[in-house]
Amino acid sequence: MKRSLGAMGLVLIGSLTLTACDPPMPPEVLASLAEQTYTCVEGDTQVHAIDTVASVATDWQFSVESNCPGMTITPETELSEATELQIFRADSFATGTSYSEVPFALDAVVLAVSLTDITNVNLSADAIGKIWSGEITNWADAELAKLNPNFELPNVAISFGVDGDVGDTKSFVDWMARLAGKEIALEGGSASLEDFAEGSIVLTKYSKASDLFATMAGIVTEEGGDGVIPTMETVLTAATMFKTKTENGKVALTFDPKAKAIAPEGIAIAPMPYQAVTLITLALVGEDSLKTRAAARYLLRQDSQGSLGLSSVIALPEMLRAISLATVSVGLPQPTLAPQ
Repeated sequence: MKRSLGAMGLVLIGSLTLTACDPPMPPEVLASLAEQTYTCVEGDTQVHAIDTVASVATDWQFSVESNCPGMTITPETELSEATELQIFRADSFATGTSYSEVPFALDAVVLAVSLTDITNVNLSADAIGKIWSGEITNWADAELAKLNPNFELPNVAISFGVDGDVGDTKSFVDWMARLAGKEIALEGGSASLEDFAEGSIVLTKYSKASDLFATMAGIVTEEGGDGVIPTMETVLTAATMFKTKTENGKVALTFDPKAKAIAPEGIAIAPMPYQAVTLITLALVGEDSLKTRAAARYLLRQDSQGSLGLSSVIALPEMLRAISLATVSVGLPQPTLAPQ
């Protein structure tokens, strides 16, 4: 998602007035400056990423070599304690001892649906719970028809299940519990994305469903309302509802369902947030090194590089990316504007 040139211009104008006597630049100012400058420290840094991100790792490798002579980033297929940068799902852990961990990208937990010629299905938390409990067994059920009044759902048996690659589903389960006012159990079933038979509904990752061009169900949050469909915009909006706490080089995030959601840049009004957001984490591992920190900062310049747009994960909203940049950049020179 491209940044607003007007907003960036204001940030840069403001930064020109900063001097050594001024207080430190806010994270969002540093993030904007980092879009236009490189912090290069010679040496090689190894990076290992989960599959949904690894597809763009070669782009980082070639990009850094052209922009920072003497500084290299080497993608590694095998993860070890010697791997200095590790990108993993937030329900996993770094291999080895990390001295910094920050948000890197977003994913979400979604319901992928397989129904021929139907590309927009609405479900409520209550209906989802009844599907998993066996109370609703057919797509022609009256409760599902009420949630989807603009078209006719087929008389097809429902098969349901949880994708083995989905990871932590807590964000989705917690959201359903808030909507239903009670716990919703989503375990078991026999459906899978590998064999996505007609009538299937599978709890899976947004990134995987996107890669397979699967229809993702909208979640109805109020009676008679439209479903909140998982998209880049609705997930980004929900990601602005995290509270952050940074301690000992590590950023911890807690989702606050009562927080005011902020619209993504370029959108005037915030869409309804898709609240089942999951995080992808960047960890700096081993001995604290400016070389590794510079490489981490380089990867977090994802908007100017545009590399994450080639994957199926979602780049961070600016407020989170600014915090990540500030956290990994400890000890590095602050980015500055080039002399005119």
